[in-house]
Amino acid sequence: MYNTNIDGYKVLFYIENLLRDYIVKYLSESKLPTHIRKDAEKNAENNGIILPLKYNELLQFLHIGQLYDLIKSKDFKEFKNNTVDRIDISSLVKRRNNIMHSRIISAEQFDEMTKLIDKLILLLDDHDFLSLWNRFINDEINDYSVPLLFVEYPLGKNFNSLIGRGQELLNLKKAIDIPTPVSIIRHGGVGKTALVLQLIEDLLYAPNRPFDRIYFMSFKNTVFNNGQIKKLEKVISNHRDLIYTLAQYMEIDSTELGLDEVETKVWENMFSHKSLLVLDNLETEIVKSNLAEFTKVADLFLRKYTNPSRLIITSRYGLGDREQKFPLFEFDLNRTKELVYMYMLGSEEKLKNISHDDWEWVQKYTQGNPGLIISFCNTFRSTRKSLMDLRVEYDSKYSAEARELHDNQDTFLEFCFENTIESMPKESQIFLSALCYLCDEAKIDEVSEELFSFLIEEIKFERLGLHNLRPANYVNIGFLQPIIGSDKYFVNQLFIEYLNGNYAENKNIFTVFDLKKSEWFIILKSIRSVIVDIQFDEALSVGQLIARLLKAKYNQTADVSYLYKAFISDCNLENLVYYYDKAQPSEAIRDIQLLDKVRSVVLQNKELVLQERAAKRLVQCLFVINQMIKTKVTRDLRQSDLNEYFNHLEKKLWLFRSNNLSLELRKKVCEFLISINSLSRAEHYLSNYQSVLPNVTFELYTKALGHLANSDKEQDKVQCEEYVSKCNSILASNSLNLSKTGKARFYIFSARYFMDQNPKRAMDTVKLIDKFPIDNNSIYSLHLEALIIRIQCSFVTREKKNIISDLIEQLKALMGQRMYQSLFPKKRQTFIEQLGRIERHFRSYRSS
Repeated sequence: MYNTNIDGYKVLFYIENLLRDYIVKYLSESKLPTHIRKDAEKNAENNGIILPLKYNELLQFLHIGQLYDLIKSKDFKEFKNNTVDRIDISSLVKRRNNIMHSRIISAEQFDEMTKLIDKLILLLDDHDFLSLWNRFINDEINDYSVPLLFVEYPLGKNFNSLIGRGQELLNLKKAIDIPTPVSIIRHGGVGKTALVLQLIEDLLYAPNRPFDRIYFMSFKNTVFNNGQIKKLEKVISNHRDLIYTLAQYMEIDSTELGLDEVETKVWENMFSHKSLLVLDNLETEIVKSNLAEFTKVADLFLRKYTNPSRLIITSRYGLGDREQKFPLFEFDLNRTKELVYMYMLGSEEKLKNISHDDWEWVQKYTQGNPGLIISFCNTFRSTRKSLMDLRVEYDSKYSAEARELHDNQDTFLEFCFENTIESMPKESQIFLSALCYLCDEAKIDEVSEELFSFLIEEIKFERLGLHNLRPANYVNIGFLQPIIGSDKYFVNQLFIEYLNGNYAENKNIFTVFDLKKSEWFIILKSIRSVIVDIQFDEALSVGQLIARLLKAKYNQTADVSYLYKAFISDCNLENLVYYYDKAQPSEAIRDIQLLDKVRSVVLQNKELVLQERAAKRLVQCLFVINQMIKTKVTRDLRQSDLNEYFNHLEKKLWLFRSNNLSLELRKKVCEFLISINSLSRAEHYLSNYQSVLPNVTFELYTKALGHLANSDKEQDKVQCEEYVSKCNSILASNSLNLSKTGKARFYIFSARYFMDQNPKRAMDTVKLIDKFPIDNNSIYSLHLEALIIRIQCSFVTREKKNIISDLIEQLKALMGQRMYQSLFPKKRQTFIEQLGRIERHFRSYRSS
């Protein structure tokens, strides 16, 4: 005796496998037609299978209709003649597809199926396959195992193929590899149920058979169809209904058992097999009142993480933090077109010569929501008007079609957002209404995390709790859709219309009307006015808009952090330079890494004027910080840190990488490098520019001379002679333009070099400092050093004692001046120690 329903599906599974074996026997893999191979490979990839596959494995991804078409083709008959084209197996294909409707196969229908398959097997003209079929249908069918599907759903799968969700389907298959329950979320009409129905169909026919039993339990109580919301008679309304429905499918006798006992048996059965449980539309009012019970179900699957059974939920908001959130987003224009073309089959003439403006209007009208796209197609099919006519007439509501489209959209809004917004905390709803008001009034169709931060800070929304204001909260319900590769989001205009309109009559929803009566509205209205003014002359991106708002705040407060945020909101070099210009040197240098955000510009020969400004400012900041280090105003940085920052600057700006610096910038760079004693790098930047930058060149050679003056190495002495010669040459041609401090320092360093080999020349050189009046600390310090050098050389040249004594007294008198106390303590100590050594030496010299 047959169980005609289950055995009917066993027959379908078996005949598919039999046809695959028949193909393998007679058609070699190399002869498989290319288009058939591509179809099979595409189906395999859609199931997350990595190619290539073995021949028999690849055929697992062809269904009975495709297998039949291959066998009756000329390509196949070249290798094995058959006459299967004498019969029509479309009823078998239809019956196979009906598995997703969980439609009963009657005894009569089962008999028709087996008779048709009998004919098909005979027409294959292979006795072995006839024997296999007869043995199966007579002896083996009871032991033959197929995945079991139990569906409690009032509609069934009402589409032949899922359009525009290939990647989401693949991602969902990967998601259920993980034991954590999956919640497919967001508002109504985006296709959550359709996606999971297609998943179930794929899992049923998957060669690796991931689940033995699949339970699809729907809580759906309304459906949007042809512009109307239809109420459905529900079998499952709550947790109790779910348990008893599952018990019935599991053939658990519950007549004398309490709910707890039945539930225990249900979950024991669920986890004793590889089971998939789908709870569809888990957001109705009745379900919400039992939410704790469904949360326990999710917890149960979490605790059974080693078990292969899985839980999928479709819901407008999910169960909280107990599952993987799987948001399903609206279609882009290309996928909208794909769905329109599919639903307009048979009316293709109406889709000819459609303009880009027409398609853009369809996208704007539907917002890429598959449910509204399908509703639009139904209206479009039923009219003789063109798409252009519908677009032009829509705003006026003049025609019957225009009014129908408006009515359908209004009705869809009700359906779309029912049980969605009220699922959010009141605090989240307040912020949502503020966003809707602002986006509608200021014509904003994108928002960013920076806009969230700006509004929260300016309007003091943090009082609502930052956890209630996260962008993810508004992505989950469908108000926002992430823009891939950025921190920005598209705004769902349908959502705005819902909260701005009269659709939300539920007292549990905080609408824009409520917002206008609240404490938040006055400042929100002023922000709206500022935004409208900013956008009056030009259309701005959301990043540009936030940057302008933040700059305005800087102008009011002089708080440079607003400029930092302005750059983060709109990352361009102009905004970055503005921030660097206004920031403190330490802040600017700390944020030198911000150049990475505009590297596409600064690493190339682009926006050179701004690159130059950025470089000048940052080099200037490095120079200022170095002065702060020398004067001990800051102890947070060292000169080695500044050197590292300059390394970063060289790597990040095309100007440096190409050595394409202006004369002014080159001068600043060299002055900074000299100030941190990075003399070889300074010399690199001065190469071929010595004649046009004589002052910097003179400073560089002077400092290099000072570094080498006391060296005993022969090569250093040769270098010193070269530096002395070059500096004297610059003095001869450019003396009036050189600073007296720079010249005095050159005389001191030259004298240091001459002291050992020519003390007389050293003494003559330092005497040149006498012509510079003491009017600053640097000159004062150099006069002291000049006297010390003259005294030390006097000992070597055996000058008269009274001359040396007079020099010592001059030194003491100079050290006794008030200016001496303004020198750095370490410098003062050095002079005191040198004077002590001189006096000891003089006592010995005088007694000799």
